[in-house]
Amino acid sequence: MVVLLGILVSLTLWLSAPGLFGLAEDGPGTATVTATVRKGVGCSGAGSGEIVTFVHEGSEHQATLDACGHRAGESVDVGMPAEVGTNMTVHAAEAATGESDARRPVAFVLFLLACFAGGGFAYLYGRKGTRSGALC
Repeated sequence: MVVLLGILVSLTLWLSAPGLFGLAEDGPGTATVTATVRKGVGCSGAGSGEIVTFVHEGSEHQATLDACGHRAGESVDVGMPAEVGTNMTVHAAEAATGESDARRPVAFVLFLLACFAGGGFAYLYGRKGTRSGALC
């Protein structure tokens, strides 16, 4: 019974929040482009971000990269926003919210295994008094 409850909780989470475990498609609105750092910022102090340039549809755009520690002239993959404007802030492509890789589905499988293990333990613990020597 407890194992079925664990499965029900897992399915409810999966259906109500598919992005929780990375099983949903990433939302539209960002494309990964290669940008060149024009002005780097050190990580020791709070700065306003680094200045990067990237080419989109044949024209060069400038944006603020929400990062630190890059050198001028270094290439960085960034997530470009859907609408290209004048005061843009971009993020490193690997660190952008919604980035989905192999870790999230693995987290879902581990969550399911934890539900099964917890349900099995509860079942065995509930049967503790019915058979002598089953559990200490």
